[in-house]
Amino acid sequence: MTGDFPDRLREWRANAEFAKAADERWQKEVRDAQKHSAPAPLPPVRTAGSEPQAPRLRQNDVTIEKVAILLAATAPKGLLTVRDELAGWIAGMNAYNDAGRAFWIEANGGRPYRVERVKHPEPIVIARLAVAVYGGTQPDKLALLMREADDGLLARILWAWPEPIPFRLGSQAPGVEWAIGALDRLRELDLQPGDPPSPIMVPLSDEARAMIEKFGAEMQERQSIAGGPLRSAFGKARGQALRLALGLEFLWWCGTKEMTAPPQQISARAFTAAAMLIADYFMPMAERVYGDAAATRQDRNAATLARWIDGERPSEVYVRHLQRNVRLPGLRTAEDIREAAEVLVEADWLRPPPKSAEFGPRPRVAFPVNPRLREQA
Repeated sequence: MTGDFPDRLREWRANAEFAKAADERWQKEVRDAQKHSAPAPLPPVRTAGSEPQAPRLRQNDVTIEKVAILLAATAPKGLLTVRDELAGWIAGMNAYNDAGRAFWIEANGGRPYRVERVKHPEPIVIARLAVAVYGGTQPDKLALLMREADDGLLARILWAWPEPIPFRLGSQAPGVEWAIGALDRLRELDLQPGDPPSPIMVPLSDEARAMIEKFGAEMQERQSIAGGPLRSAFGKARGQALRLALGLEFLWWCGTKEMTAPPQQISARAFTAAAMLIADYFMPMAERVYGDAAATRQDRNAATLARWIDGERPSEVYVRHLQRNVRLPGLRTAEDIREAAEVLVEADWLRPPPKSAEFGPRPRVAFPVNPRLREQA
């Protein structure tokens, strides 16, 4: 992708120095004309233009201005922002710019955008504000992300919180050459010529159009009975399915060995797969994420304790044993364990600890597990 960038940068630097010398010469001529009461000469025509930017595919920590410059100058097809910690990215959106969060919301739509700043003499005109964001976050930080008003930012994210799998070292090397070849086929797709170039339209097939109408009606029905952030997620589901269908269509194309023309439409096969991904995977994942974020600390600790009970099948929950020997996440103190156990008492998983009528040392605190729970397990 770098191609002739070093040559273009050297040429620009030479032109910039030439323009700087021409400006200095013009300023001297203006001063001389002022001394002799002569007409001021016209300023020189600028030929350097804006500084060329190195080709980009992905960014990590960037400002709004930098993203705008890259999209306008060197990445007309869009950018990928990769963040290891999404919570930090979201929390810092408005750190340097009050409109930062709104900018990133609009970056999901790919529409024209104009950035004007005092330090930039000319506005930055972006033909298509298109930025994809990928990353992860810790479950404990999810509640912090939900504190802001529901402006649709989180609904634009496809959440994934799968169950852990046993650790296993891989034995097969990744297909690097195949992946680079597939990426090159995507990268070399051209925009339509023009000033500025425009995207190539890939419409739905007739069969897929009928399917998206049915899918959209289903998502609207589920949205009507949902609440909170999940309601917004269902509202975005139709558009998310359309995006996924387009992505799947081109992934299938670039991953094949045959050199065929790029897809001209989104097939019913691609939309069916995308709709199943949304309805059967990403919406349940969103329910899990938003539900955990809305839960209290005691509820999350109770869920941790419940998973331990489900896996170990104990006859009782002995507080001191859990505190000293098991040490579950979030259940470090005896008070935390008792609070979580009391939540499970209300849920009928546990029984209250037997009361001791004898005087002497501190009584043994153990919550018996409901026998019916063990029998059903």
